[in-house]
Amino acid sequence: MSIDGWTIEKALKAGVTMETGAYNLYSGMAKKVKNPGSKKLLMELAADETKHREYFEAALKDPKKVISEAKIGDLKKVMDLHISDPLKEAPLSHDASYQDTLIFAAKSEQTAVNFYTALSKAYSAHPLGKMWADFARMEQGHKLKIEKEYDDVVLADN
Repeated sequence: MSIDGWTIEKALKAGVTMETGAYNLYSGMAKKVKNPGSKKLLMELAADETKHREYFEAALKDPKKVISEAKIGDLKKVMDLHISDPLKEAPLSHDASYQDTLIFAAKSEQTAVNFYTALSKAYSAHPLGKMWADFARMEQGHKLKIEKEYDDVVLADN
C-alpha cells in the first residue's frame, strides 16, 4: 500500500478501517474457538483493537487534544518470532480452520506493522509521527502473541 501524498486525516481513517477489521476478525474467532486460553487471547486482542480504533477516531475529531494527552514514544522494541513469515496466506473463508485463521491474523498484523512503520517515517517531523511508530510496535506485539498461540496450539498438535 503506497502512502505517497496521504494526509494525516486519510492515514487516521485507514487506521480506523484496519483496526475495525482486526476487531471483527478476533471477536469472530473468539466465538468459534473452544479452548478457554485461546478465547481469552482473542478477546484481549479484540479489546486492544477497539482501543486503537477509538484512539484514531479521537485523533480525527481533535488531533491537538490527542497529541497533548499522548504518552508517545515509551514502548520498547518487540521481538518477532517470524513463525508465520514463511507460511502461505490464503483468503479467509467462513469455515476456515483455527490454524488458517491464526496465519491470516499474523499476516494481517504484519501488514499493520508495515503500514504504521511507513506512516511513522513519512510523518517523522509531525507530532503524530511517534504515535505511528508506537502503533507499529503494538501491532508487532499482537503478531508475537498470535505466533506464540500458533506455536502452543497448532505446532504442538502436529
